[in-house]
Amino acid sequence: MKARILDPQVNVYSSMEENSISIATLKEGSEIEFGSSKKKAGKVWVPITLSTGQQAYIPGETHIYVIREGALLQNNVDMHAEPSSSSSIKQKLNRNDKVSVLQVVKEDGEDWVRIRDANGSEGFIGGNTRIRVLQQKTKAQARKNMLTGVMWIIAGIVIVYPNFSVSSGGTITYLGYAALLFGVGMLVMGIYQLVTSPV
Repeated sequence: MKARILDPQVNVYSSMEENSISIATLKEGSEIEFGSSKKKAGKVWVPITLSTGQQAYIPGETHIYVIREGALLQNNVDMHAEPSSSSSIKQKLNRNDKVSVLQVVKEDGEDWVRIRDANGSEGFIGGNTRIRVLQQKTKAQARKNMLTGVMWIIAGIVIVYPNFSVSSGGTITYLGYAALLFGVGMLVMGIYQLVTSPV
């Protein structure tokens, strides 16, 4: 998954060792790909992938904001240059426009959402803007979809097999075939997600 660094500065290490030498430094606002946290010698580490493709680690206490993909659920949304209603409006967004939710900030007692639009332009929208969070592709979700697909396939076989010789078919038989088709679809989708998901 992708995340945004919230701390002013974070040291990056090549291994999960407290006495290892820092190989890089990430500044606030840096974006990373990260995996599930790991524990070694009582300390929590988060594996990340650097822009060079190198695998590295950051301390588990690092403050990050997980980046979510979403779609707007309303029209005429003003994207401001700064987290303030008095700042200039960069553009207007509409319903179903896809955005990346990068961070939530509070300014003058109001919540603002830092977003990136489909063209890569960043700005701020009001915290009360309605956004539908889109499901991210992860290997864990892929395995879940594959398991669900297998279960539907089994259910379909259980329904269809006893009625296979019935020439007239019937509602139950059709439901069995529907379950089979749905299961195959879920299984194929899960396999595709497993192959294409970064984490």
